[in-house]
Amino acid sequence: MTIDNLHHFTQLRAAHPELTDSMLLNSNNSSKFSTKPDVVVAGAGIIGLCYAIQLKNISPHLNIAVYEKSRAPVQKIGESTLSSFSRFTNGAVMPHDYFFRLFGLKDGLQFYCIDREGVEVTSEDIGGLDLSFQLDRRMSELFFTMWAQSIGINVYYGVEVDFEVSDKDQGSSPENTHHFAAPQVKLKNFPTGGTEVDAKLVCDASGFSRKLTSKFGNKETFEGWNCDAYWAYFKRKEGGKAEDRLDHWDYPATKHMCFPEGWGWFIKLISWHHAPLANIMDLVAYIINKAKNGVAAEEIPSTKALSAMFDCPFEFITSIGWAVRNDHKFPENLDEYGDGEGERKFNYFKRRYPTLNKLMNGVYELLPKYYGKQTYFVRKSMAYRSPVVAGEGWFAIGNSAGFTNPLISPGINAGIGTAVLAANLTKEIFDQPPEKARAVMQKCITTYQTYSHDFMIPRLHQMNHYWYNSFRDHRLFEVMVPCFWTLGIDDIDAQYVDEFTEEDVNWVIGVGHDKFVDFSGKVLEILEPSDGLTVSKDEKERVVALTRQCMNDRSQLFPGNEWGKYLRKHDSKLQRISGKHERDAGGRCFGVQCTLCKCWMHNDMKACPVCGA
Repeated sequence: MTIDNLHHFTQLRAAHPELTDSMLLNSNNSSKFSTKPDVVVAGAGIIGLCYAIQLKNISPHLNIAVYEKSRAPVQKIGESTLSSFSRFTNGAVMPHDYFFRLFGLKDGLQFYCIDREGVEVTSEDIGGLDLSFQLDRRMSELFFTMWAQSIGINVYYGVEVDFEVSDKDQGSSPENTHHFAAPQVKLKNFPTGGTEVDAKLVCDASGFSRKLTSKFGNKETFEGWNCDAYWAYFKRKEGGKAEDRLDHWDYPATKHMCFPEGWGWFIKLISWHHAPLANIMDLVAYIINKAKNGVAAEEIPSTKALSAMFDCPFEFITSIGWAVRNDHKFPENLDEYGDGEGERKFNYFKRRYPTLNKLMNGVYELLPKYYGKQTYFVRKSMAYRSPVVAGEGWFAIGNSAGFTNPLISPGINAGIGTAVLAANLTKEIFDQPPEKARAVMQKCITTYQTYSHDFMIPRLHQMNHYWYNSFRDHRLFEVMVPCFWTLGIDDIDAQYVDEFTEEDVNWVIGVGHDKFVDFSGKVLEILEPSDGLTVSKDEKERVVALTRQCMNDRSQLFPGNEWGKYLRKHDSKLQRISGKHERDAGGRCFGVQCTLCKCWMHNDMKACPVCGA
C-alpha cells in the first residue's frame, strides 16, 4: 500500500463485499502462507505481537507467523500502560508522539485511599517521569498487527491453533542428537481443516486460554487470598465534577480508588469502537506510512481531522472496575444491587463507600452493552502461574505464563519483559551452529523458566499483597506507597531512557529490586494474615517505624533524587508536606490541557494532537 492510496482497504471491501474481517486483515500480509515458518506465535495480543516485532527487529531474516483465533482485533481489559510499554514502542516501533493521534495521553498514577464512612481521602501519586498511553485495545492490537505486517511478519486472523506435544525426548534420537524439536502446530481451520505447521520454535502467547502451557499442568495458585474483578464502561456526564478533595481528578493519569477490600481503576481512553474495520485499517496504514517515510508526528493531522478523513468516529469513554480480595464476605442476598454477579458486585462496592458512590453518581454515566451483549464483566481468581513456561522448542509469554493482578498494569508492562527476553533467547538459539543449538536451547529454557516462574510472577504477587495491605488504613497508605516508589526506583533519571533495555527486563516495574522484596516481606510479616481484620495500633506503629527508616536510608543513598518533582505530596527528601498539592518544577514531562478541546497533550507538543489547536 502506498502513502497516496488513502482508502485501500475501504475500496477493497467495496469491490469485494464477500471479504470477511479476517480475510481483509490477512490480505495485508506481505508473503504467502507457509507450513514451514521459522517461528510460530499463537496469539496476536499485544505481548505476542511485541515478541514477534522484537524478534524480527533483531533477526530480520526469520520467517515469523502469528496466528490469532479472533476474526479481528477486539476490545479487552488492560487499557493502562506505563513507561515500560512506551519505551518499547519508542525504541522498537516508532516514536511515541505518533501514537497520540490514536491513544489518550497518560502521565503517571494517582491513588486515593478512602475510608468506609466517606470522611477520609488520602492521596498519593507519581508522574512526570515518562509518558505513555491509555489504550483502546481493539486499536492497539490492530496497530501492532499492521506494524508487524509492514516489517514482514505474517499475522493471520480467524485461525484456531492447537499444539501436539510428544512424550518422548525428541532430541535423544540418533538423527536428532544436535538439534531440538518444537511442538507440532495444528491449525484447525486454516487454510483448510487440520493443516500441520512445522516450525523450528513456537511461542505461546494465547493468554488466559494457555493453549500450550495447559498441556504441561494446571494453573498454580498462590497460598492465601486471591482477587476477582468486576468492571464496566462509562462516559463522563455533561457538567459532572469530582469532589475537590479528589485532588487532580481530571489529570490524565490512571486513577485508583483504594479501600480495605481492594481498589478500583478509572481509565479514560479514546474509543474507536464504532469505526468500521476497513476504515480504521486505512487510518492506521496512513500513520504507519507517514512514520516510515520520515514525516514528523507534528505534521500528521489531528485525531479529529483523521477521524473525518477516514470516516472513523471516536469518543472518550472511561473504563471503571474493582479488583477486590476474594476473602471478603458478601451479604447472602445481593438482589438489590442488580441482575447477575457482575452488576451486583460492581454496585455493591460502589454503594459501600460514600465517596465512591458520590463520584460514580455525579460524574459517570453507564454505557449499557457498549462492547456487545453484556454490560458488566467478571474475572475470578486472577492470580496464577503456569508450572512450565519453557521447553524444548518453545516459550510461553504474557498471560499464558501467568498473571497476578491489574494493579500497576503488569499484564502489558511486565509482560513486555517476557516478550523481549523470550525474543532475545530465541535469537541466541537460532544464532548457534547446529552442533550447539540443543545445548543452548536447554540453557535458555532454564533462564526463562527461572525468570518467569520463579522470579517475576512471585515478586509481582508479593507486591500486590504489600499494596492491598496498605489500603486497609489510610495511615499505612501514606507511608507504604512512597516506600514502593523509592525502593522500586534507584536513580530516577538513570532509570528512564528512550527505549526498553535488558535492564528493564529484570526491573519488572520495580519489584525486580531485592531491597523492595526484603522490605515488603518484613512489612507483610507484621500485617498478615489480614482476613477481615482491622490494623492494630501496634501493627501501625511497627510499620511506620520501618517505613521511616526506609525513606531515611534511601534519601541518604540517593541524595540526587529530587522526589518533589515527581510526587505532589512530598518534598525531595520524601517527607510528606502538609498543603503541598503540586509537583515541583523541573520534572521530565507533564500534561498540558488544551484550552480549546480540553484534551491533554504533553509539554513538548506544539499543538493538541486531538483537535490540532
